[in-house]
Amino acid sequence: MSALEAIALAVIQGLTEFLPVSSSGHLALGHWLFGVVRDTGQMPLEFVVLVHFGTLVAVVAYYRSDLVAILRDIVAPQAGGSEGGEPGGSVSEIEVAGRGRRLFWLLVVATVPAGLALPVKGYVEALFEIPWAVGAALLVTGTALILSERLGRRVKDLGGTTYLDAVLLGIAELLAVMPGISRSGATIAAGLGVGFRRGWSVRFAFLMSVPAILAGTVVEIPKLIETQTSGALGLYLLCGAIAGVTGYFAIRLVIGAVQSRKLKWFAAYCYVVGALAIIGDLFGLL
Repeated sequence: MSALEAIALAVIQGLTEFLPVSSSGHLALGHWLFGVVRDTGQMPLEFVVLVHFGTLVAVVAYYRSDLVAILRDIVAPQAGGSEGGEPGGSVSEIEVAGRGRRLFWLLVVATVPAGLALPVKGYVEALFEIPWAVGAALLVTGTALILSERLGRRVKDLGGTTYLDAVLLGIAELLAVMPGISRSGATIAAGLGVGFRRGWSVRFAFLMSVPAILAGTVVEIPKLIETQTSGALGLYLLCGAIAGVTGYFAIRLVIGAVQSRKLKWFAAYCYVVGALAIIGDLFGLL
C-alpha cells in the first residue's frame, strides 16, 4: 500500500466512520473503482489498528465530558456533578450525579445486540464481493435517513430513554455490519424514530460507537503483537492522526446536519452512489 493510498484511506475512514454514508460501503466501492485495499484483512495490521485508534480518540475527545461523567458515577457514585459540556453534543444534563451511571447501562444494553453479528460474519464478508448488494444497502441507508426526518415526536432525552429504546438502537447497529448500511446513519435514524430529541439522538449514537470501535481495535492488538511490523510505522502513525482529525470534524458536521434537518443531503448522496453501484454492476463496470 503506497503512502498516498494509505493517507487517502485514512481520510475516508475518518470521515465515513461518523458521516451517515457507510465506511465499509465506500471501502468496497473504492476497491472496485480504483483497486484500493477492500477490507482490513488486506491492509497492514499497524495501519488498521492506528486508524481505528485515531477515530476512537476523535469520539472520546468530543464526548469527553459524558465519558468522564460515566467514569465518575461508576467509581464514585455519590459524587456531585459539574458544569460544562460540548457544543451540539454534551450538555450539563449528564453531569448530574447518577446520570452517568444510567447512561452507562443504556450503552451496555445497546451494545449487546452487536454480538449477534459473529455467527453471520462469513456471510456478511461475502457481500463485499457483490457491488449491487452494497449499492442496495446504500439505498436502504438513504431511505432510513429520509424516514427519520419524518417519524418520531422528538421529546426524549436521557431521562426519557428506556432500555427498549437502547435495544432498538443496538439492533440498528447490528444491521450496520452489512457493507453499505451506515452505523452512524442507522443508529441516528433509529434514535429519531423512537422519539429522541435531535441532539440526544446523535450524541447517544456516537457514544455507542465508543465500545464498537474500541472492541474492533482491541481484537487486533494481539495479532499486532505477534506480527512483524511492515517498516512504515511513521506513515501509519500519521494516518492515525489524520483519521482522528477528520473524524472529529465529521462528528461536528453530522451534529450540525441533524440539528438543522439536513440529513436529506446525506440521503441524496447515498441514493446517487447506491444507484451508480447497482448500474455499474449490471453493466459490468465494477
